[in-house]
Amino acid sequence: MKCTLIPFLLLTAVLQRSGQPDIKISDLEQRVHVLVNKERAGRKLAELRFDDKLARIARTHSQDMARRNFFDHVNPDGQDPTARGEAAGYTCEKVSGDFVTVGLAENIFQGNLYRRVRTVGTQKSYDWNSADEIAAESITGWMNSPGHRRNILETTYIKTGIGIAIARDDKVYITQVFC
Repeated sequence: MKCTLIPFLLLTAVLQRSGQPDIKISDLEQRVHVLVNKERAGRKLAELRFDDKLARIARTHSQDMARRNFFDHVNPDGQDPTARGEAAGYTCEKVSGDFVTVGLAENIFQGNLYRRVRTVGTQKSYDWNSADEIAAESITGWMNSPGHRRNILETTYIKTGIGIAIARDDKVYITQVFC
């Protein structure tokens, strides 16, 4: 048994590059959630409640984008956020006066673990982003996009889930789902 663990540990150590931050996905998801609610609070809007089921739907989409190397609200199988939610057994219905809306809203963001790579000869050095910088960058991106901003500030949404995945090429995929 020790023989199988040693190669794995060595491989893990090799994959971690000098100065690379140890990003804990669940902590990063919570940081993004806190920043979204700061945006809402700054406009006197109710905070969004973090929903674990929505987070699983969001995380699955981020993992899918990282694995299949795409960036879109609709996956290569043609599923939009509502279809992915329904496939996971989640339906969102909102009643507003005489109107009933069915479906999930979604924000997506793609960033990177690093800002810059410098190459000197065969040596590479990275300017790594911290978890706080990654979270702040996603919120800035969303708030500068009219559709994403509208989702964050929508008064009828009461809950949200954040899901993050980091791809092998250091891309960071962040998905936020709203109900």
